[in-house]
Order: sequence, then structure tokens, then C-alpha cells
Amino acid sequence: MATTSNDAWRATGRFHGKVSAEQDTNAPTAPYMPVYTPTLKARIAIITTVLAAVFGTGIVLTALYDAHRDLHDALQVQQDSVVKLTASQLDTAMSDRIVLLSHQAAQLSGLLAQAHGAQAAAVRERALDALSAAIPVPAAFNALLVADMQGNIVSNRGSGADIGDRSYFREAARSLAPVVSPPIRSRTNGQMGVMVAVPVLAPNQAFVGLVGGWLDLSSANFLVEILHNRLGTTGYYCLVSAGPEPVYIRHPDPAQARQPAQAVADTCGEDDSPAPLEFLTPARPVIARYLMSSTGWELVALLPAREAYAPLHQMQQRFLSMAGMAMAAVALLIWLAVRRQLAPLARLHKVVQASANDLSAFERLPTRQQRDEIGDVTRAFIKLMRDVRERRQALDRSERRLRAVTDTLPSLLAFIDTDERYVFNNQAYERVFGLKPEELRGRHVREILGEARYARVQPFMQRALAGTAVTFETEDSDLEYHCMESSLRPEWSADGSEVVGVHIHVQDITQRKLETQRLARMSRTDHLTQLMNRSAFEGQLHAAMVRSREHGTLMALLYLDMDRFKAVNDIHGHAAGDQLLQTFAQRVRRCVRERDTVARQGGDEFAVVLEDMTRPAAARRVAQAILQAMDEPFDFEGVSADVDVSIGVALYNGGPAQDRELMRLADVLLYRAKGAGRGRYEIGPPELAGELSAQ
Repeated sequence: MATTSNDAWRATGRFHGKVSAEQDTNAPTAPYMPVYTPTLKARIAIITTVLAAVFGTGIVLTALYDAHRDLHDALQVQQDSVVKLTASQLDTAMSDRIVLLSHQAAQLSGLLAQAHGAQAAAVRERALDALSAAIPVPAAFNALLVADMQGNIVSNRGSGADIGDRSYFREAARSLAPVVSPPIRSRTNGQMGVMVAVPVLAPNQAFVGLVGGWLDLSSANFLVEILHNRLGTTGYYCLVSAGPEPVYIRHPDPAQARQPAQAVADTCGEDDSPAPLEFLTPARPVIARYLMSSTGWELVALLPAREAYAPLHQMQQRFLSMAGMAMAAVALLIWLAVRRQLAPLARLHKVVQASANDLSAFERLPTRQQRDEIGDVTRAFIKLMRDVRERRQALDRSERRLRAVTDTLPSLLAFIDTDERYVFNNQAYERVFGLKPEELRGRHVREILGEARYARVQPFMQRALAGTAVTFETEDSDLEYHCMESSLRPEWSADGSEVVGVHIHVQDITQRKLETQRLARMSRTDHLTQLMNRSAFEGQLHAAMVRSREHGTLMALLYLDMDRFKAVNDIHGHAAGDQLLQTFAQRVRRCVRERDTVARQGGDEFAVVLEDMTRPAAARRVAQAILQAMDEPFDFEGVSADVDVSIGVALYNGGPAQDRELMRLADVLLYRAKGAGRGRYEIGPPELAGELSAQ
């Protein structure tokens, strides 16, 4: 946008075809970094491949999940069978030994019933001999013992000891049934083992002692031998005792033996937690458990996941390799198929890109198009581009005609977008700014006008961009007076919902403005004396009275009337009368301040407005000065005229009186002065004048 015409702008000396330094178009810019965007062909191929991969992966994962589940179920069944068979063997071996001890306990019942007093030790020895003769050691047990009802024992592995405090002894005495102890430490040799105890009952079913078989956990026996069997290569067994505080009777890790175990669902101390994707990376071992009926012990068989699922892992590797190769083949086939199907679209894409600079690029497309959606789009594009080319040619012709018209106009014509950047300029801009229209396009208004002028027009421009037509004037008096009129008219979108730009028309109205000002001055000035005329004076008087009321200041209205003017005019002619009026006006002007108002009311009547007086005496001094100025004769062209003046002085200090009332008071005082002898003044009202006497 601009705010002046050619001569006006050049007169200011501010623009000579240059732009502001901060908008230097040659300033270095950051290097452009292109962003890679996959083509439609690539996107379709990628999406199709991804969908196929997702679907295929789902199938593969489902198959792997089912395979893992089936293998786990088969392994679990196999493991359950193995542990059941092993537990049954242990049960059989333990039951045989309990039966053997029970048979001997019945035979020793009468003998142990005599184990009291001095004969007790001898009786226990005889009972042990009988027991040792009937039960093979170490084939059945590692050691045998006989205890009386007080818990005193005799054993074939050491001296006698007291077992009355042992839990298995008390349980056997209480329940009168065979008892198998948890792992305990022998009091005769300090070894760890398990005691199989059978109570000895009298004929009346009274407890008279017990016989026991010792199974040493560090020596060879059926408990040790059977647990030496392995499950596969890395699998193993562990045996957990019964009771509220179970321990490991046997464990492949010596450090775990006799350590506390879980009462329910023991895992031999191994982590039984599944992996996040257990069916892909199995971590949970295959565990089978069986409760022995003879002892209440639990036999646990554990096969580590690494060995259990090794066949599945190998199958997964082969399966995934085949799936990967199949996926690669599918992706290649999809790419080739998509490339072939989208070849016409790729050709159309290149032509569309070229059409940005060449409206005839569509002619490179084949005349015969395939009968599908791409062919329909291509045919529609060809038809559209033909229409666009014809419209562009018509638009170019219209624009050339429009530019030919606008370039002949002296006014500045332009169009800016919503970012305040030039879209169109006529040739007048080149004459003003020294920039061709094509150089101005895209430049910001601030860049062309400069900060000072842009600040003046920017508010109006914002109103226009908001949808309001604006016309305003800007004046410049740096070297000589210039006035420019700018009209801003918004252009709305096709649907009328928003402003898309602003049309600018700037013309030089300096001469019209000067003529208007001259006519305005003429309408307010008396042409003979160059004083204010009556109309302008009344406006000044009203404004002065308003200021007096607002500020509470004193002012005065003086009405002046020339005495004997008519005689001079009649005797010496109108020319002499005109000169007399001019000289009279000059003398009155010299008697007042520069800011005071002096006007000719008409004929030989004049008026003066005095503002901002401190006392009424100031008005008296002015009136007296005017009287003295008129005492001197008026000489012009050999003619001497002697005239007087009568003055009415009306004071005002912001009261309720209106301007008409003040003028009426001044007129009354004027005629009072004329009636009192002329060549004098009268002042009032008395309450403001301070005295009633006239000078």
C-alpha cells in the first residue's frame, strides 16, 4: 500500500526505489533440507505387505501357540506317568518294610512286655538279636533298633540312647500305628536319615515299645538309589516330607537337602514363573507331583524348559525362517503388482507436476486411457487442463487490458492479501518507488513504506482487513504541503465468509485540499478587512463562553461602532470608506493580543472577544486603547477623516447566560455609550465591572 502519488512522494525525499535494510532480499537463508515422503506406490506396497505380515504373523504365532500347548500337554502326561510309576515303586518298597517290621513287632510283643527293672537291658538285647535275625541289614534297612515303652533303645549301630522325646516315638505311642519320620539326625552316629517305626503292642493293645528300621540318607538304600534315576538329560526328582513343616528328603543339590520345602505345589526350589511370551521362549519347567500313600511324602519330578521344549525351539527356527522367506516373496510380488497397476497413475503424477509450469503438459498423456478409476481421473484431468489453459489465456488477455488501463492512471492502485503483501500494483508504483510491479509482488507493505508511514496507515489497513471499507487522508508538510487520499476496500471470498484481501487506491488531492481550505477561509473571513466575518465570529464567541464556563475564567465581548463613518463614505466615496474600514481594522488589531478574536459584524460595526482575563480592568485598558487609537486622524490619498468609536463592553465569567444574551448586553452597552456622547465605552454588568461609571 502507498499513501501518496508520484510528485508528492518525491517531494518528501524519502523514497527513491529502495527498501528497508531489515528486509534485504539478498540476505543468506538456511539451506533447504528436503523431507522424504514415500510415494503412493510405496505406501500401498508397504501397507499391503504390513497387513499380510500381520496376518501371516498371527497365523504363525497361533500355530506356535498351539504347538507349544500340545507339546506341553504331552510332556505333562508323560511326566505324570513317570512320577506316578516311580512313586508307586517307592510306596511298594516302603510298604514291604513296614509289613516286615509289623510282623516282627507282633512276635516281640511278649518279650518287650518283660522289659522292666534290672532285666530291661537284657530283654532289649534279645529282642534286637531276634529282629536282626529276621530282617536283613543293609538289604532292608541300614540299621535296626528296639525301644521299650520309656524310649530306651538298643541298636545294632551304636550304644543305647533315649528316644522318648522324638516326635516319631510319641506319635507311634499315641496312634499305635506305624510312623515314618522326616529326616532326622541319628543320636548314635550323627548321620541324617529316616526312621520307620512300628509300635509293639501287648495282647491288651497297650504300648510296650517299638521296633524301627533306619534308612541312612548318605548310604545306599532304596530311597537313595531310586532318586538317582534322571529325567531325560537335565531333569531330576526331589522328595518332600509330610507334615506342617515339610523339608526336602532327597534333592539333587546337596545344599537343598533337609531345607524347608513348600507344603503345596513344591517346585524343587526352581522358578515356576512363565515368560512374557511363554509359547515363544518357554521358561516354565514341566513339573509332575505324586503323593505317596505309604508315607504321605510328595515325589516331585522336574524337567527344565530348555530340554523339554528343545524340539519345539528347533521347529520354531525352521518355521520362522520359512515364514520370513515367504513374507519376502510376498512383499516382492506385491511390489511388482502394485508397480504395474499404478504405472498410469505415476505417469499422470509426472504430468500433473509439470503442469504447474506448463499448462500444455497434459498433451503428453496417451489419448486412449484404460477403463478404470485412474483412466477416469486422467480423462477428467485432461478436460480440466484444457479448460484451465483457455481460461488462463483469457485471463492473461484481460489482465493485459486491465494493466494497460491502470498503468495510464496517475493514482496508485494495488491489491494486498491478508498478510499485507502486494499481489498487484500499477505502473505508478514504479514511478514512485523505483520498483517494477513484479519486484513489488510478495513484498510486505511495511517493507515498502517504512516504519513511520506504515505506523500511520496500519490501523486503517486492519479495519479494511476486518471487513470495513475505509477512506482517509494523510498530510505531509516536510518540504511543501501535500495531501493524499487513500481508499481501502476489502474483497470477500466467494461465499462471503472472510476477507481475502484489500483493494488500495491512493490519489493526490493536494490542489483540491488547498482549494477547499481557501474556500473555507473565504467563508469565514471578511474580504475587505481580512477579519473574521459575523458567522465565524459567532462560532468563536460560543467556544470562548464554553471555555469560560469550564475553567471559570473571566472574558469580555466588545462591540465597536464607528461614529461619522457614513459622512466620510458619502462625501469621499466608497473607495475612501473601504480604506477607512481597513485602517480602522488594523488599529483595532494592534490594540489586542494575538490570540484575541477581532471580527467585522457588517458595515461599520466590529466585535472583539477577550479571553483569560484576570480582572475587569484588562477589558477597560483594551477599550481605552482602542479609543486612543481612533483619536488620530485617518489620512489616505490626500483626504483626512476624523471619526470616533463607541464601545460596549460585556463581561462574562461562566454564568448561566448564553451567547445571545451576552451579545444583547454588549449591544445595549454600545448604544448606551453612543447615547452618552460617543467616543467612549460602557462596561457591564455592574456586579462584574466593579463600578458603574463610564469613561
